Amino acid sequence: MKLSELLAFVTVVETGNITQAAERLNRVQSSISHRIRSLEDNLDVTLLDRKTDGCTLTAQGQILYDYALKILNLADDCKNNIYHSKSSQLNIRIGIIECLPPYIVSSLIDLGHDLGWNIDISVGNTLSLLNAFDQNEFDAVIIGAGFSNTQHARSILLSSELVIITEKNYPTIQDISSLDGEVFLLSSKKCATTTRNYNVLFNEGHITPKRVVECGSYPVLFSSIAAGKGVSLVLRCSISSEVQNKIKIHELSGQFNDFKIELVYRTDSPYLDSTKFKGIMTSLFQDPRLHNIGY
Repeated sequence: MKLSELLAFVTVVETGNITQAAERLNRVQSSISHRIRSLEDNLDVTLLDRKTDGCTLTAQGQILYDYALKILNLADDCKNNIYHSKSSQLNIRIGIIECLPPYIVSSLIDLGHDLGWNIDISVGNTLSLLNAFDQNEFDAVIIGAGFSNTQHARSILLSSELVIITEKNYPTIQDISSLDGEVFLLSSKKCATTTRNYNVLFNEGHITPKRVVECGSYPVLFSSIAAGKGVSLVLRCSISSEVQNKIKIHELSGQFNDFKIELVYRTDSPYLDSTKFKGIMTSLFQDPRLHNIGY
C-alpha cells in the first residue's frame, strides 16, 4: 500500500464520490479510480460499494479507513518532526586564536558533523575574539588565558609551553639574553597574547630586538624562520612534523612552560547546554598531539 493510494481512498470516503475526490486532490478521475482498484487488488477485497449517488464503505473498507487515517496522520507527524529537526538544528559560533594547530579546527568540524551541529568557526586574535564575544557575535571563544574577566564563564582547556624556534644551524640557546639584538618574527602585532609573551621574554632576558617583523600568518612565519630570517617565540603544539624538520627548537623554562588556553562561553544560551558544551570542548583538547612536538 502506498500513501498516495490511502490518501485517495480516504478522500473518496470523505467526499462521497470519486469526482469530488479528484477535484480535491487535483487529479483526474481515472487516477483516483486506479489507486482505489490497486488497493482492492492488493488486499483482495471490495472496499467501496459504488452506487449512482456515491460510494459507501464495505465492512472491509471501514477497517482500512480507520487504519488509513492513523497511517496518514503518522506520516504527517513524521514529516513535521523531520522539518522541525532540520530548521532547529543547533548553530554554534566559535572563535579560535590562530596560534593553535590547524587540526583543532578540523576536529571542531568533525565534532559538528558527529553531533549534528552547525559549527561556524572564525580564526582571529585574542582581543578581537573576546570583543566579538562580548558583542554576542560568538557563543564561545578559545583564547589565550589572562584577558577575560570574572564576568565571563571560562575554563582552562590547555596548559602548554612556549619555545624559541630558529633556523637549523643556529647555536643552542643557553641563556635567553643571547637573543639580544636578534630579528624577531611574529604572526601578527595585533595579537595581544603574542605581544604579552614577547614583552615577558624581552623583559626577562633584557632583550632589545633589532626589529620585530610581522609575517601575517604562521605558514609565512615558519618558512621565514627556516630561511634564517629571524627567530620566533611560538606555542610548541603549533609546530608540525614538516616544520620541525626544517627548524631548530630551543626549550625555555619558568613561566614559559605554563602558557594557558581557555574557553570563554555563554551560560545563558536558550539552545546550548553550557555544561555539556564545556565538557565536549575539554575532551577535544585532550588530543595527545597537543603535548607532543610535531603533529
